[in-house]
Amino acid sequence: MIASLDSLTDADKELVLNTWKNMSEIDKGHFINQVAIALSVLGSDASGRKVVLDVLKLMSKDKTSNLSDFGLYLQSVSSNKSIVEKVKRASTILDGYRVKNALSSEPHRDLTF
Repeated sequence: MIASLDSLTDADKELVLNTWKNMSEIDKGHFINQVAIALSVLGSDASGRKVVLDVLKLMSKDKTSNLSDFGLYLQSVSSNKSIVEKVKRASTILDGYRVKNALSSEPHRDLTF
């Protein structure tokens, strides 16, 4: 199995792309850094990439308005028992990254009624 963006629905892809377009360059950098840190711990093989895609799906479902929230969602997707410890380790590292860079501890959400 190859983990690719094809596993995201068209609506999820559109939300991720629109969110990316509306983010500041600083937040884009934080998102990229968090994904890179996660992949360095999880591995850049198919299982590591699948975890990243699962996080993006969850973020899309939760309607986050900033992809730099990536680290807040990582631990929520550790369904595969073989990768649980790696996800916990990556989450711990990302928590430190988020504190060091004064990133929010709560997801950004658009509350539209």
